[in-house]
Amino acid sequence: MGWMARRRLRTGPTAALPAKPGQSDLLRLVMLAVPDAREDGADIVGADVRVHAAVEAEPDLVGGEQEEVWACRVTAEGPLPYDYFDRILAEGLAFRLGGLAVCRGEVSDPADESLTAGVILPAPPVEEELRTLLKDLGGDDAEAEPHEEPGEVEPEAKAEPEVEAAQDTVEADEATAAAEEDVESDGDKEEEDAAPVDEAPELKDVYTVGDLTIHLGPERRRLPATEDFLPYATELTLIDVRGDDPLKVGALALRLSDGLNGVVVDRWGFRVDKPEDLLPKGEQA
Repeated sequence: MGWMARRRLRTGPTAALPAKPGQSDLLRLVMLAVPDAREDGADIVGADVRVHAAVEAEPDLVGGEQEEVWACRVTAEGPLPYDYFDRILAEGLAFRLGGLAVCRGEVSDPADESLTAGVILPAPPVEEELRTLLKDLGGDDAEAEPHEEPGEVEPEAKAEPEVEAAQDTVEADEATAAAEEDVESDGDKEEEDAAPVDEAPELKDVYTVGDLTIHLGPERRRLPATEDFLPYATELTLIDVRGDDPLKVGALALRLSDGLNGVVVDRWGFRVDKPEDLLPKGEQA
């Protein structure tokens, strides 16, 4: 492997895996985050990103944390993906396959991140319906904290267009700057760090079921996994389930999804089909 290829892997985003994944297995995982993903030769493409075929790399790519390293680099197809989805996809693949994530020379272990499950709905649930469902699921342990008064929410709602306009300006500037770079020649991108995926704005309503916390608010991320299931929704709603036990978090999120006709995703936007999907690969049965 030449020095330029090694530099591109280190620049990333790259999923550094302990074993070489089969292309069919890799495609199956990518489709949990990008339902319309497809094979393109030895690569996988979808949602304006390309997952390159795994190549064997030196252990120093991850600082010697793995004896064997198979690197899957994720790159943008065209403009930078919305919400740095290339980086998020690489981290999600690393988590699902028991590896590490490499981005801009920094190595991280996605398994160390706080695990949450998001139930994404096409519209806000009726408050009484949600309370009743939580009561049925949690019994006497289910309760809701007082909501904010309308007068407290209104100023924030008025300021929201300015925030979105500012964000659009920043994203336009970043896209322009990225277009002026020759990414293939130097393997580097000048971009800001992506915000943590589990930080969703305006999660105000708080409920509890046992030792789990449920936050309710608008979902502003554009996740490919939800576009396939909810094609006609204009404003999505996020029910964010958090707790220390991933199996409890996943089980409650899936039951809420069944009761409210939603889609469950992990913090990287991968669809969750069973509670064990939230466990690191080494901890799954």
